[in-house]
Amino acid sequence: MNRKELSERYNRGERDFSGIDWSSSSLYNLNLTRIILVGANLAGANLKDVTFDEANLDGACFDGANLDGARFQDAKLRRANLDNSILYGVYFDGCDLDDATLKRADLRNASFQETTLRRANLEDILSEDLRFTDTDFTGAKIWLSDIWDHRAVRVILPDGQVYTLPKLEGENL
Repeated sequence: MNRKELSERYNRGERDFSGIDWSSSSLYNLNLTRIILVGANLAGANLKDVTFDEANLDGACFDGANLDGARFQDAKLRRANLDNSILYGVYFDGCDLDDATLKRADLRNASFQETTLRRANLEDILSEDLRFTDTDFTGAKIWLSDIWDHRAVRVILPDGQVYTLPKLEGENL
């Protein structure tokens, strides 16, 4: 299915595309609010500037996908594979990324607000200008080089402790 066919089917009201293989597809700049892509394969896809608000993306594979500028608001991404993906400037607000993997993802300038990353794997991420506010990292495997926000940041780190600091820095927090 190409970008045009997806747009037509979506505009007719179809939302459930669970298990579909859109690997290496070019689906940039689409509004896919409330789409259901449970277990879908989007590895290597161009998803630049796509809106995934209120989407169910549980178990979806985005390995190596370009999600530059994408937006996820109140989206479900449990067990999603975002390894090696470009998430530059991606906005996560109210998302569930429990048990997700983001190894080697480019998270520069990304924002996580009121998001859960429990038991998530964030090893070797690019994290320049990465912002977390009210984010739960309980049980997560994380390697962060720099986190900042102009406001106070409240995060729950892998050990379950809550921190509220204007700036968090460290490795293997």
